[in-house]
Amino acid sequence: MSRSLKGALLSGLILPGIGQVYLGYKKRGWSIIAVNIVILYLIISEVIQKAYSVIDEMKNSGSVMDIEQISAKAADLSGFSDNVFLNVLLMFFIIGWFVAMIDAYRLGKK
Repeated sequence: MSRSLKGALLSGLILPGIGQVYLGYKKRGWSIIAVNIVILYLIISEVIQKAYSVIDEMKNSGSVMDIEQISAKAADLSGFSDNVFLNVLLMFFIIGWFVAMIDAYRLGKK
């Protein structure tokens, strides 16, 4: 297996930036890793805040919710969020993942 393919697979399957580190571009790789960890932290924070608001809403409703109501609420929330910030973070993360994979492949070809 070629170095370029190994680098692309590492960045694509493990974590964006790992392929760059493997190929010897350590500053670039660690920078990509750091950016992605920050984005993941922000995504997880937003999701946790949304989960707490749903839990508070359930508590404040006063009625007992059964499993079907809870699953219906979870299904409503599983698509794209009405939170624009979360959607932008997810798009940056996905696009960044592909860019890191292509970059690792390109760097391995040098």
